[in-house]
Amino acid sequence: MDKKTFAQFLIFCSAVLGAWWVASYIWFRPEPAAPRPPEAAPAVIAAAEAPEGRSPRALQGTEGPAAAVPDEPVPEPATALLDNGMIRTEWTNRGGALARLDLLDERYRAPYEVGGERPVLTLLRDFQDGLCSDVLESLTFYVADPQGGERVLEFPVGDRLYELAREPGGRLAFSTVVRDPHGHAVEVRKTVTAEPGAHHYTVDLEFRNAAEAPCKFAFALRGPAGIERESLATGNLGTRVGLSERRDSYSVKKTSTGDLSKGQRVNESADIAWAAVVNHYFVAVLNPEDAAWVNRVVSRSIIDSDLLAGRGRWPVGSIRREADRARLAAQNAAIVLHSTAQKLEPGQTLLIRYALVAAPKEPALLESYDRGFGKLIEYGILPGVSKLVVALLKAVYRVLPNYGVALILMTIIVRALLHPLTRKSQIGMAKMQKLQPMLEELQKKCGDDKQRLTQEQMELWRKYGVSPMGGCLPLLLQMPVLFALFGALRAAIELRHAGFLWVEDLSRSDTLFTFKFFLPIVQNEFNLLPLLMAVVMVVTQKSAMQASTEQARQQQKMMKFMPVIFAVFLYSMPSGLCLYILTSTLVGTFERWLVQRHTDTIELRPVGESPRKGKPTRPGTRPAGRPSGWMGRLQKMVEEQGKPGPQPRRRPKKK
Repeated sequence: MDKKTFAQFLIFCSAVLGAWWVASYIWFRPEPAAPRPPEAAPAVIAAAEAPEGRSPRALQGTEGPAAAVPDEPVPEPATALLDNGMIRTEWTNRGGALARLDLLDERYRAPYEVGGERPVLTLLRDFQDGLCSDVLESLTFYVADPQGGERVLEFPVGDRLYELAREPGGRLAFSTVVRDPHGHAVEVRKTVTAEPGAHHYTVDLEFRNAAEAPCKFAFALRGPAGIERESLATGNLGTRVGLSERRDSYSVKKTSTGDLSKGQRVNESADIAWAAVVNHYFVAVLNPEDAAWVNRVVSRSIIDSDLLAGRGRWPVGSIRREADRARLAAQNAAIVLHSTAQKLEPGQTLLIRYALVAAPKEPALLESYDRGFGKLIEYGILPGVSKLVVALLKAVYRVLPNYGVALILMTIIVRALLHPLTRKSQIGMAKMQKLQPMLEELQKKCGDDKQRLTQEQMELWRKYGVSPMGGCLPLLLQMPVLFALFGALRAAIELRHAGFLWVEDLSRSDTLFTFKFFLPIVQNEFNLLPLLMAVVMVVTQKSAMQASTEQARQQQKMMKFMPVIFAVFLYSMPSGLCLYILTSTLVGTFERWLVQRHTDTIELRPVGESPRKGKPTRPGTRPAGRPSGWMGRLQKMVEEQGKPGPQPRRRPKKK
């Protein structure tokens, strides 16, 4: 291999690695470089440390500690359950908080076994010890300052014990009274209703001014505080904020856990409609009925206490480097909605109504809420085409109820639709290969005259009706479809827990067994599909057309590394994606065999010349002459550049 070819090989490998890095950054965000504790709001920290009945922490414009507030009777700790057949929720009267939320559908059970069976999927819980979801974190009172302006007092209420009662219809009611040293008293009442058969519950959060003077206050409402992860890889885990752009139109602001490791993120847009915490296949959305009260949304990281302590799914020894455990544990997120300032007259009540939606990323289900939730499903750079691919996969599944078989058949259908482009590409490459000896003769004939060589090449291509882009352009046209397929297979929740042959879950790698030690790249897993894919690629390369030029042979040598590169990159990828690439490679090998049967009989002849003497040309064959389209324009441009320019006129000499 000469220096030029070796340099081309290095550039090619660098381009492949660069493209993979970009794709990994977009679709699989890198883990944060170092662990970082969650940036909890000061009110939450104070609530966790201050016993019930202590005075609040004073903020902005206060001097010294706030005066003590008379103690209220403290209720006993209590819990309650709500079950609507689709979701089961467990509530605690400490903060009136959601302690646990389970999805009861059999399809969504957890991807691991406990006691020989897969438990129901617990989507929400107190991932960070003591930090539950759906909690009123704090009340902030605005108090007139004798020197002018306002003083601000923030009262942590997230750890307060509420009165808990079960009302008719199965509703749960939490109530408490929050007082400040200046005579303000706000009664907080929270009523939770489970909608039968729905993926959400609704909450009526009421604030009543129980004092004899007007009250100005704001509040902070914590939504989902973390979400169950599908695997140790963060994937799409992070927060999302929905913005209402215009009627029935929404956009989504995304924040990953990697971003949150650098600090909390604040969204203060006036168009905030909802906020969510998401993982790869599920969402938990706090959805206000009317979000006019929302001033800002704060996204912050939290720590998964079980993961940090080695409890549950990832015990000590299950992570390759135990030193990474703290970093991985810090990769979860919570959202807090902060309100605008509210004013209540004595006895007046403010009602805030919202729903907490806990659902899989199923398009029909999310779009049924008519709030732009469908945009929480991330299809990649071509969402429209990816949706068509998912629809095709579902259609095939209805005929053949196995997603592995459906994926194989869908791949065959897509390759069949792309076959005309593939055939044209391979025929174009075959013609260029047959034309190569003539091009080499032209190079010897023209020597260092680049302009003449270009003109001669254009004339040769025109004469035989060969396009230099005939082999590449059809392949480039297929790239959007391939990107759309990749996005569709990553987003399709239908592949989650879908089995095929030895594969237990098409959304995860097809691990046959694990080692008791860790190795580079493969970790401690033996995955078969990536290895089969590499073997098929090697066999395909062996059956490819033999190169006729030294340059083409060098390129084929470089391509021999591709099976290894693909096997490394895809080793830990979802097995559904590996199955698609394996099937596509096999179908491509069959296509190449069919096309080669035709290209072997191709006879290069000038355009318009009949294959046999005396026979007319085929109908529709373009006669010899300048080709149409971009080839014709390119040839004309080259010819014009080759013409000598106009000679300058000489001025006559003066006598």
